[in-house]
Amino acid sequence: MTIEGLNKLTKGSYLVLLPSVDYDIKDSVEFSFDNVIYLDFELSEDDANIIIEFVNDKGSKLIIFDWSEDYRLILPYISKKREIKWVYKNNLAGLTTGGVRATFTRIMEFYDRNIVKEIACLDKSTSIVLKKAGYKASHLLLDVKTKERKNKKSNSIGLIGDDYNPNHNTYNQLSALKLVDYDYCKIVLNMPATKHFIDFFEIKAKEVNSTFNALIDNDINLYCNFTFNNMELILKSLDLGIPCLLGNTDIFDDYPKLKQYLVLDSDDDIGEIADKIKNIRKNKDTILKEYEKYRKEYTKESKKLINTFLK
Repeated sequence: MTIEGLNKLTKGSYLVLLPSVDYDIKDSVEFSFDNVIYLDFELSEDDANIIIEFVNDKGSKLIIFDWSEDYRLILPYISKKREIKWVYKNNLAGLTTGGVRATFTRIMEFYDRNIVKEIACLDKSTSIVLKKAGYKASHLLLDVKTKERKNKKSNSIGLIGDDYNPNHNTYNQLSALKLVDYDYCKIVLNMPATKHFIDFFEIKAKEVNSTFNALIDNDINLYCNFTFNNMELILKSLDLGIPCLLGNTDIFDDYPKLKQYLVLDSDDDIGEIADKIKNIRKNKDTILKEYEKYRKEYTKESKKLINTFLK
């Protein structure tokens, strides 16, 4: 929605602000919440005042994601009668990255100033750590609209991480392709070093212009991150019937079959990545059947957590 659309909302409506840095989770935020304003432009003082007036006069609460400099124009002027809740996308392992660390520091700043009432974490372990440290913290699961599963036959493999992010393990995944049968891999190329790597090792690659295009119409998708998992991409992949191989993560801990086939023990073991690709192909029907159970429970849990968060 637009800032101009605020006057159409009824009294007591909540408002969500999503900065452009979080557009990688845009679809799941939009599906999980109403009244989302996208901060893909520099907020003017007039626009900031419209948001402040709406929250103070009509809004029940303000929900903000990660960080935008525009928040400094808004947060100090929200009435203490209104709740501000902050959603943190990354996990504590991500604090080794400067930008993530800066965002986390700003959240702590506003919480310590008693401006923010609650911190919601998309990573469960981060919410547990913050709770034990004495913060009011909660866990959120964002859902996304289910896509119709396709039966298209393909022997392509998608790399759906970011090649500029060292936590996304791009070069080990590309290396593993030399050990398996595939027609070509689909990848978004941001780094010249990645193109050089592909050319030097004669990897069959098809460059695409978006993560979604890298994700669709594949046999398997690789998302073998050390950290920085985006749950939206995992759901989109498996909803389309495309198994998605992950790094060492707790996402499927309660589903032994999914953990067995879709989760690596060692993220940087090229041989294990190749072996997992082969096993996924042999057991795809089993994986997708088990995922159906997981998906139902995920949607149920997501709704429960979001409803609790909005109370």
